[in-house]
Amino acid sequence: MEVETREPFIYNDPFLEHRERVIQRDRLAPPRVLPVHKSLPSIGSHKPLLFSMEELADMTDNFNEKNLIGETLFTKLYRGTIRHGWLPFEDWVVTVKIWDYFLETSSHLNGTESFNEEVMFLTQPSAKQHPNVVNLFGYCNRRYLEAVVYDLNPLDTVRNLATTGSLTWLQRIKVALGFARALEFLHDPKKPYLVRNINAAHIILDQDCNPKIFDFSLMSGGILGKVTRPKEKLLTVGYDDPEFFPLGGPEEGGFEVTYHDVFSYGVVLLGLITKRIMDRENIQTTLVYRWAWRQYRPNRYLVHESLVEDPGFFASDGIMITELAMRCIQRELDKRPSMKDVVKRLEGLQAVQLHGNVVGM
Repeated sequence: MEVETREPFIYNDPFLEHRERVIQRDRLAPPRVLPVHKSLPSIGSHKPLLFSMEELADMTDNFNEKNLIGETLFTKLYRGTIRHGWLPFEDWVVTVKIWDYFLETSSHLNGTESFNEEVMFLTQPSAKQHPNVVNLFGYCNRRYLEAVVYDLNPLDTVRNLATTGSLTWLQRIKVALGFARALEFLHDPKKPYLVRNINAAHIILDQDCNPKIFDFSLMSGGILGKVTRPKEKLLTVGYDDPEFFPLGGPEEGGFEVTYHDVFSYGVVLLGLITKRIMDRENIQTTLVYRWAWRQYRPNRYLVHESLVEDPGFFASDGIMITELAMRCIQRELDKRPSMKDVVKRLEGLQAVQLHGNVVGM
């Protein structure tokens, strides 16, 4: 019987450097073991797969730049394909996220802790059932590579699409509504989560423009417990609330945890309707919320002129959604709406009422 042989896999230099850096960091660390089911699940199963570094490299064409979707504060996101033969069906497109220790901000966060918390959160039944939270397909838990694989055929991130003509007005409403629902779910008053890392670059769309939240690096609350000091010190520049306030509920001497996320959501919403995104090379002069504070006038909308001509746009909707975004970013914390209120207001838009099948009603 012939035995099939495989050529040794050659990793690219940046990835080998990444691996060596993490090996040096963790040289004295004990091996980590996470519960994993190695049996092959069907797509959508609650059992995540355990992938090797070689398998992830194969999915992403050796982490080729052409498959790079974008970066978060601590990770890189790639398009990937699980080839026919691994799974009992045709090629399957996925999204691969790796914790990248070359990123400047990565030195401020415990990547291992962030990885473990994400796996723990995404394997909770409630998270797996929400349509606007990524579905964990598998992960890699090597000392030299921490990565997760999402069951997601990605279109692109909101950051990459917001300023272009790629998204119509109705698609932008769909993104705003779907993401608001994800935050409403996370802000469940029974056991709320504080995301604190809301950013247009941290929202990814599938091929039908359904938004998915996929970055949980600074999240606290729920099953993750109180925010840690390292997380509390980290900021998402351009989306963070400029009004300082203690984190936690009133019983801890702070404000309700959700106010911070509502502000960040407002910035994302403004980016969607105005086609404005903060320029990382020129932060202070391109902050979207400061621009909006200067430009906003009651009963006027801030919608980009190219979107006004789109099918499904109504001037009354433009005014309503602009006012909603401005309420989210106002300085008076207790006057900001809850995400439940935001969802209700968006569902009341004429565009949603008339084009519910398009915007995800």
